[in-house]
Amino acid sequence: MGVKCVDLLAAHQGLWLDDHGYQDPVPIKEKLDDHGLTCPVFTPENCSYGYQFAAKEPELKERCFRYFSNGIKFGHELGATILEANSGWGYWNEPEEEGFKRSVEMFQRLSEVAAENDMMIACESLRPQESLIGWRIDQIKHLFDEVNHPNFKVMIDLTAMSVAGETIQQWFDTFGTENIIHSHFQDCNPYGHFVWGDGNRNLKQDILDMLNNGYTGKFTQELTDGKYFADPFYHDKRNMRNLRMYFG
Repeated sequence: MGVKCVDLLAAHQGLWLDDHGYQDPVPIKEKLDDHGLTCPVFTPENCSYGYQFAAKEPELKERCFRYFSNGIKFGHELGATILEANSGWGYWNEPEEEGFKRSVEMFQRLSEVAAENDMMIACESLRPQESLIGWRIDQIKHLFDEVNHPNFKVMIDLTAMSVAGETIQQWFDTFGTENIIHSHFQDCNPYGHFVWGDGNRNLKQDILDMLNNGYTGKFTQELTDGKYFADPFYHDKRNMRNLRMYFG
């Protein structure tokens, strides 16, 4: 398919990572090298399991900190320079500000770990069903300003952005090109994480909006819809064919 870069997801059915440690990265790095692949972005699982960036209970907070710290170190050993993250979601039965404060504290600590390992953190927004504290651009801007660390940046997720009714231009106007270092660049409607052509976004215009704002990061294809699971390679090829019409 011509793929040269991968955004590796450290989920337990694929790569082993938890708050105690992680699997030996050497065989994984060798396998990447054997296939001519690099891993510029590393994503510790942060949606499905019990690890999140705004955990409340003291013991769980420390477990989450150790988990994401291990993710930073694991990613660094695989050659990544970016750790993908989200705002965290807080708890549904508490004021938004309480979860937000914990997210700020967590990212300030993790940003120090990232700096020690030559990594940057790229924070995406979520959908309103997933988070109280980070589904709108103003919330992510507030988080970005409060963390206030050179190793903490943001990323665009087209699905979350679309659900919130926002635009690519709004994100660049809000954060500046230098602070948007990664993207989840998939089709949607506005929900879903689709192969390009299966949703209702304009691929050509979205690419132009990114590049015309000076974006130089990666375009991760976050294809998570269940209809792709039975034959993922077929849908990956279909997706790449559509992308090549504009990327060459």
